[in-house]
Parts: sequence; structure tokens; C-alpha cells
Amino acid sequence: MTSDLSDQEVVQGVTNTLLDYCQLLDEKRLDEYADLFTEDCVFEEGKPAVGRAHVRAKVRKLLRTFDALSHHLSNIRVTRTGPDTADAISYIYAWHRLAQGGQLEIWGRYVDKHKYEGDRWRIHHRVVQVQGWKGLDDLPLARVAQAALPED
Repeated sequence: MTSDLSDQEVVQGVTNTLLDYCQLLDEKRLDEYADLFTEDCVFEEGKPAVGRAHVRAKVRKLLRTFDALSHHLSNIRVTRTGPDTADAISYIYAWHRLAQGGQLEIWGRYVDKHKYEGDRWRIHHRVVQVQGWKGLDDLPLARVAQAALPED
């Protein structure tokens, strides 16, 4: 029962899911990767994918466009929001070698809602936000919101 978990155990469990996400994606272990999501998840990386099966299909199609990937996660902040729920924000640098030649680099963050389901923490809702990229003219993903600087 997750209500028995300490806040520190929740943080570690969600962090493990985030790290598994990067490793499984980079290794193209698609079924294990898809299992990191709840059945009723929402994955917003461009056009939203709703449900684990849709996420798997979307990512399978994307993975075919890359010969190699390397995702680097940092600045992980996890906040417990209930006995079996938590929010997380983590920053990402992702390098991709394109199958058609060239490279794509992305700097951004993942904004997540996680649920404890079955035997582990799973991603229930993910929004991928970008701060910058290199290797494409445009990247149709959500942008990291920027506050206006105060006038001096």
C-alpha cells in the first residue's frame, strides 16, 4: 500500500521510473518502455497520445526515424500529491542520430503526473516542453513558459 511509503520512498520510486524511461527509450525496449505508463495515460509530445497502446504505437513510429538516442535527465523534483500520486518536473537533454542522416538535439523538460499502479510508479500524464533544439528548422512541441522580466 503506497500510503505506507515515506515521502523519500515516493521520490525514489518516481525517480526510478524517470530514469527507466530514458534507458528503455535509448535501448529501444518498446514493450518495457510502454509499461512505464498507466493504461489511461496521456502523453503530450506534439499531438497527444491517449492510452498506453497509443503511446506505444506513437513511440514505435518515432523510434524508426532514429539510429541512436541518448537521453540525459537532471534537475528532478518530485512532489507527493496523495497516497498513490505524485507530480514531477525533470530537465532533459536528448541527442538523436537520424536514420536519414544528421543529428537532432533537444533541451527541455518533462512535466509529469505519476500514479502508483500495480508494482511501481507509472507516468499518468506527461507534457514534453522544449526550451531549444538544434538539427531541425522547427520542432512542434510545447514551449517552456517564460515570465516577463520586471521593468527597472
